Amino acid sequence: MADKLTPQQAQAVYDRGGKLLVSAAAGSGKTKVLVDRLMSYLTDAKDPANLDEFLIITYTKAAASELRGKIAAKLKQQIAQDPENRHLQKQMQRLFLTKISTVHGFCADILREYAYKLDIAADFRVADENECAEIRETVMTDLLDRAYENAAEDADFRAFVDTQGLGRDDRLVPEILLKVYDSARCHLDPTGWLENCLRAAEVSEAADASETLWGRYLMADLQDYLDMQITVMERCASQASACPGLEKAAANLQDTVFQLRHLRESETWDEILARKKIDYGRLVFPKKNPDPDLTERMKAARNACKKGMEKKLQSFADESSQLLLDLQQCAAGTRGLVALVRQFDREYSRAKRSRRVLDFGDLEHKTLDLLVGKSRSSVTAAAREVGRRFREIMVDEYQDSNGVQDAIFGALTAEKQSCFMVGDVKQSIYQFRLADPGIFLEKYHAYESAEEASDGQGRKVFLSHNFRSGPEVISAVNDVFSCCMSPRVGGLRYGEAEALR
Repeated sequence: MADKLTPQQAQAVYDRGGKLLVSAAAGSGKTKVLVDRLMSYLTDAKDPANLDEFLIITYTKAAASELRGKIAAKLKQQIAQDPENRHLQKQMQRLFLTKISTVHGFCADILREYAYKLDIAADFRVADENECAEIRETVMTDLLDRAYENAAEDADFRAFVDTQGLGRDDRLVPEILLKVYDSARCHLDPTGWLENCLRAAEVSEAADASETLWGRYLMADLQDYLDMQITVMERCASQASACPGLEKAAANLQDTVFQLRHLRESETWDEILARKKIDYGRLVFPKKNPDPDLTERMKAARNACKKGMEKKLQSFADESSQLLLDLQQCAAGTRGLVALVRQFDREYSRAKRSRRVLDFGDLEHKTLDLLVGKSRSSVTAAAREVGRRFREIMVDEYQDSNGVQDAIFGALTAEKQSCFMVGDVKQSIYQFRLADPGIFLEKYHAYESAEEASDGQGRKVFLSHNFRSGPEVISAVNDVFSCCMSPRVGGLRYGEAEALR
């Protein structure tokens, strides 16, 4: 990749005045931009910065080590061009004082410094995955043994095991409990999140299945799908009507459209149940086919509609009254699940405290306790104190952050609004590790472009020029993703701004 910056890269390097989100497509030089932005601070003629005035967050320890090496190489290059610059020479020494680490590494350092404020041991250890797994297993075994001993008096626990066992035995019960526990810990308020789960599961006041959380989702999903199929079938019917000899096919397709529209007008669960049997009839074409290509496309569209609708309507199998009874049993199971998760949290915390260890989730939440208080209500004096140490916080792979991590960055930059976030939501693959790409998308849609943003306002820059692939590959990628990526599929529209160049 050439040393010369594109206009978009230059904007990402030199833009100042507020939080900056850089949406960097594959092969667009995001690491180069991050390093060059850092160098632009160090070589500023009026107010040259020191390297250790920056906090640089990466996703893995390996990425942190690689980035430190690239910064060192760039520094050597700058010093070679200006060998008399004593400020740059000092930065080689400061490089090893600079905080370039994962968010968990940074949190561990801050917690050791402020342990006295949080009532934790200053000499705590960070438990590795194997040690955490061992503690979890011990706590979980004891917890479930007691739960089974008291099962006769706990209807909610019995409902949980009955509804969530997913088979003839309950081997999956510990896995379910741990998944819910880990999911809760990725939210700013785990207790509040669990409370919301309980409220969502409560269906006693619902008169129709469509009024429940799941019913609303399934009906909205069906209506969206119907809108698409109606549009396709109407187009087919219109084309058939315009083609002499295809009058029977046009009538068949128009009848299908009528039935789909009738189903689309359903407002209750039972109305969908009553209208879901669609008679597609026989799509007949004359022996002397006036337009074989057109009729093949019509057959394919009609068959796809038929198969797609059959699949979508599988969820609408039972009457609303039966579903509500089933959901009431699920609500009891959810109460049993949440009660176990809460008890596991208490006992797991006690076990870790006795060993003087913290896990990765503890590092994040204890840091949040320090920065915004246990109520998560306002930025603390400690947050302002730590935040003032850094001219800017730089976050790499920002699309893989979760809500807790983003709140940490927000608290540290609340005073200066100096956060540089670079990533690409199209490359977000870590939702199975509970990353939340919605955080990136929220800023992506809310921030103004860097050219139009006013001072202090969040701004964004697009890096779309690809330096890795040939024009044929780039053209193919753009063609594919402009067709298949949309707000519903992938979270954003793949338009001109997102296309590779």
